[in-house]
Amino acid sequence: MSSVPWMPLLMLLAALVCGLAAAFTALGLWQPQGWLAADGAALALVVSALALAGSAAIPLAIRRLAAHDTRADQ
Repeated sequence: MSSVPWMPLLMLLAALVCGLAAAFTALGLWQPQGWLAADGAALALVVSALALAGSAAIPLAIRRLAAHDTRADQ
C-alpha cells in the first residue's frame, strides 16, 4: 500500500473546489447555470464532499490503529 492517503486527499480537494464555488456564488463573482443555480446546491456539494472525505479517511484510521495495536499480555 502507498504511504500517501490519496483518496482522502482527493476528496478534500473536491471539498475545496466546491467550497470555492459556493464562495464565488455567494459573493456574486460567479453565476452558475442549470441545477447549480438552485438554492442550496453549492452547500449540498460542500457537505457531500466533506462526507466523502470522512468516509475515505476511515480505512486510513483503521490501518493506523492496527499498526499501533499491541497484545494485551505485553
